[in-house]
Amino acid sequence: MILPFRLTLLSLLFVTTSCYQETNSNSFDDRYSLSNGIDSSTPNGQRLSDAYDILKENCMNCHTGYHNSWSNLNTDSKWINTGAVEQNNAYSSTLLIRLKNIGGNMPKDNPQISEEDFDIIVDWIDNI
Repeated sequence: MILPFRLTLLSLLFVTTSCYQETNSNSFDDRYSLSNGIDSSTPNGQRLSDAYDILKENCMNCHTGYHNSWSNLNTDSKWINTGAVEQNNAYSSTLLIRLKNIGGNMPKDNPQISEEDFDIIVDWIDNI
């Protein structure tokens, strides 16, 4: 009778002290986090996730209305279907054209995105 009670108590103790982690750092669960709705467990998914985070920080947070719809673009095909991205052709993509030189560089009235961030977006689009 006392053994099942101890097992139950130990199980409860284990559950209440270990369940407050967002990820399991020993199994690299953070790669599979869907905080932005993107499965980043593949190289393509990781590229999209990296580019999405840059766009979210530099574009989506400033604009209202139209750009708010970008928050739902969590797959390559959704970006392509908007016409903002040309598959495997970053420099023909409307998104890149708007980021650099046509109609003024974006983000307007703010520092430009870094070359490193720009290259991440180019790499994502060129590898769709």
